[in-house]
Amino acid sequence: MGRLSLFLSLAVACGGSSKPVQLAPLPDDLAAAPPSEAAPAPQAAPQPAPPAPAAPPPAPARQEPAVERKVAALTTTVTLVSGGTGMKAPLRYFARPGARQALELALDFSGEQDANRQILPTLVLLADAVTRSVDKDGTAAYTITVTGTDARAVNGSPIPLDEFKAVVSRLAGLSISGTRSATGVSSDVTLRVEHLEDKAAKALELIRLTLPTLPRLPKENLGVGAKWKATTAAKLAEKLDITQVTDYEVVSHIGATWTIKGTTQISGRDQQLEGNKISGIGGTGSSELIIVDGGAYPTYKATLETQFQASGPNVSTGFVLKIGAAVTPR
Repeated sequence: MGRLSLFLSLAVACGGSSKPVQLAPLPDDLAAAPPSEAAPAPQAAPQPAPPAPAAPPPAPARQEPAVERKVAALTTTVTLVSGGTGMKAPLRYFARPGARQALELALDFSGEQDANRQILPTLVLLADAVTRSVDKDGTAAYTITVTGTDARAVNGSPIPLDEFKAVVSRLAGLSISGTRSATGVSSDVTLRVEHLEDKAAKALELIRLTLPTLPRLPKENLGVGAKWKATTAAKLAEKLDITQVTDYEVVSHIGATWTIKGTTQISGRDQQLEGNKISGIGGTGSSELIIVDGGAYPTYKATLETQFQASGPNVSTGFVLKIGAAVTPR
């Protein structure tokens, strides 16, 4: 089982050569006609040499194909526990065609293998979200385009912040697109970047593994104190089957603003992975969602911590993975 790490060293190599233009040889001088007996033939006037052919235009630069990564849609079931009290109203993700919203996405990751711990700086994406279309049922097609990147120091991270910033800066222009219904049913999400250097590939993978999915909402009208349970079948790092059960509660509804808090429990059956037995899967998480009726994008923050044991021939290793995400309208 390899250590959890992110390759961050930078190496910039550039260079090239230019080939000199090869000029075509000029044609030989025209031969003079033989003289006649009556009089010497007049000499032909010298002909000007034709111009050298123009150099061919440079070959167009090679265009690397765009790189796409997918985040698979999650299968989630929602069970209403209590409708809450007081005046009840529908709780929905609002979408209006053409709506735009500036966002900040802050993503955190740390991994621990026995006593070895790897903590990354916080990866920050500055982005513009646009709702491309909304169908008759309220399902919105959206695209989030990264316009800038940054990073923030995290206590315990040994990774030089300036190196991390340089790596993630290569992801400017990244687009994140998908669809989401008014109650939060989401499609697969596509991450697309026009050019991806090797040095930024792991940063893109980090985004793919930590990108948050907004909570599912009940279809029923709700009041303050409303509670529901969302059960999600997921894959940890796309390898381990786990179940996330989140209990949500509407803690306040003031004017147009809803505040929902959630607590998550993680579990999983024993399973095999690459010749190792995975057991003891468990974990916890917490979240807070703030929806403003008519707002283009909600405020959302969440953390998840998952642990498991990997046992192979003559070795047993404990793992702890922590991820965090915060989406803040700007």
